[in-house]
Amino acid sequence: MRIFDVSARTTYVPKIRIINLVDILFVLVLFLVATTTFRSEQPAAVKVTLPEAKTAEQLGREKIARVVVSISADNRMYLDGRPIEPAALEAALKRAREQHADVQLQLSADRQASYGSVVAVVDAARAAGIHNLTAFTRKPEP
Repeated sequence: MRIFDVSARTTYVPKIRIINLVDILFVLVLFLVATTTFRSEQPAAVKVTLPEAKTAEQLGREKIARVVVSISADNRMYLDGRPIEPAALEAALKRAREQHADVQLQLSADRQASYGSVVAVVDAARAAGIHNLTAFTRKPEP
């Protein structure tokens, strides 16, 4: 397979065959499509080890207004994956409630997180007027 066409003339102008480039582009697009379809779940922004509960339920993917607050093992708080100071949490939750009156707070705290951090989040939610709170747990492994 020749990349450049050489004519019988003594001076020639090299030409790149576009068909070869289209083949390479097609293979790259196929690779992109094949690798993105295998990714089924978005990566978690905050790594937490959830506590176990016998009555843990699988939550569906309903389309509801929600705010996710995560507490890491070192008691750092994250609001929708972004770090937030505990003092600013109440104001952020009030803004979320103003946007959606029936907003749901989903709390996922690491099992090593202090109880005081969890209580601070619940207290901030109550002060913001959010009473619909879900705490994430996982089922114990047999």
